[in-house]
Amino acid sequence: MQDEINATIQWDKLTLCCTSTVENNFNHTIMFNSDEAAVCSHSFGYTTLHKEEDNSRRYKYCYQVTYGLNIIGNIKFGLYGQPQHDDKIWFSIYIKTFYDNAIQFLPAIFENLNLNLHHVTRIHIALDNYKFKFDAIIRRNLRNKENKVKLLGKYITDRKKYEKRLWYSNSGSLDNPFAVRTLYIKNKRRIKYPKNKKYNTVDAENADDSKTTIGFAAYDKGEEIDNNSPHKTYILDYHKAHNPKCKNIYREEIRLESEEWRRYEEKRKKQGKPITLTDLLSKEFLYEVWTEYIDRIIVIRDSKNRKIDLFPKPYLGECKGKLPLTLPQGPDESPFIEYNDIPFIENRNKDFNNIEYLTAKFFNNQDYN
Repeated sequence: MQDEINATIQWDKLTLCCTSTVENNFNHTIMFNSDEAAVCSHSFGYTTLHKEEDNSRRYKYCYQVTYGLNIIGNIKFGLYGQPQHDDKIWFSIYIKTFYDNAIQFLPAIFENLNLNLHHVTRIHIALDNYKFKFDAIIRRNLRNKENKVKLLGKYITDRKKYEKRLWYSNSGSLDNPFAVRTLYIKNKRRIKYPKNKKYNTVDAENADDSKTTIGFAAYDKGEEIDNNSPHKTYILDYHKAHNPKCKNIYREEIRLESEEWRRYEEKRKKQGKPITLTDLLSKEFLYEVWTEYIDRIIVIRDSKNRKIDLFPKPYLGECKGKLPLTLPQGPDESPFIEYNDIPFIENRNKDFNNIEYLTAKFFNNQDYN
């Protein structure tokens, strides 16, 4: 790896919707067996699920996921009022996982839990650098009247017109209220949510709604950590490990909701390049997504119609995490799972690994709440 890195690209949020590759996986076991739902932890090879509260209060079951001693994220299932989604498992990766490189364990976790990637529900991609203050560069080029500005696919022809897609925020002290400035760009799309007569619990008509599906933010990440997120100092440690000379972190961030990401997935499928779990672990893939969406979000051209660079190219090689990984010791002794076999879960219920017992519980639905 090169001695000094000036810019990096990283996930800042990643939520996955998963399905099981076997029948009667752990989620069905827990949902249909009250005894197992009461157990605090379940182990699958090196992967362990630790029961915890769902802060959103949208799911019946929530578990923190660890691999060895590394905390990875949490999984949730059993969406309240939505039994048609009982086969879905939502896996949210903790931000710290991206910076200590524990994200590399994700394929092994999927294998241990018998999971398959169904789709991505929410992503944030962060491009950080140590030299260029992104928000100031963009603001300066937006104010230049000789420049042509294209926001979300449309050139702005009337500079005096109020622009709802572009807005700013600032914070600071009484003497300097503009100490920290943030630039935002957001779209608004009409989203038609499909009507489901059987399970519709929100709106009988399911009328069209408007929401942001593509977002962009440029801000001073170092200041944000110092003033609003002191628990994220691991981000500072990560960057200082790769460039000891860096004094601050300036960030551009692209945020995509599930509706937009599904459109991107469909485009990739038509090109014969479906998105895989391996893609999600690749910096080259991240940069490919970044370059496509940054051009859809904002393009600024000078008086000679030359495109103005608004970000540096990040380092795409492997960046090892600052925090030491706790690697599992010894061989993985989890049993080999054949398709349609009942997965093994370590707990105090002796009958839990008895297939006849489970069959009676599942198919007679005796313990369903």
